[in-house]
Amino acid sequence: MKLGFGTPVWLTAEFWQEWLGSARRRLLPQRAKGEPEQRMVSGGELLVPALLVTGLTLAVMISAMAVIFSAYEYRRLFNQHQILVQQWDELQVEWGQYLLEQSVWSSHHRIESLAASEMDMVVPETEAIEIIRHEQK
Repeated sequence: MKLGFGTPVWLTAEFWQEWLGSARRRLLPQRAKGEPEQRMVSGGELLVPALLVTGLTLAVMISAMAVIFSAYEYRRLFNQHQILVQQWDELQVEWGQYLLEQSVWSSHHRIESLAASEMDMVVPETEAIEIIRHEQK
């Protein structure tokens, strides 16, 4: 049994197709004639650029961490080098003092005075000096 009412217009597929078409024309930018129609990109096609961006971001982060680590290592090694240079300078001073001490202990005057006082040695007279030559034939 029909009541005489027809199907409302807004329930038909044609109405909605026409309405969506007019909405697209109003809201989306118009393309020029001869310009190819744009298509929607699938999720699979977006995977490669997303992985590429993620990989490059990861590479930049790793590179930044490497720069930080190398700067830290440089500072640590430079401090260690400065400590070693200071120790080298101290050892050079000590070596110089030992050389001075050695030269004092081995000076001719000291040896001569020790020989005269402890061993009762004297410098011989020039007449008592004999020169011996060893010649080979």
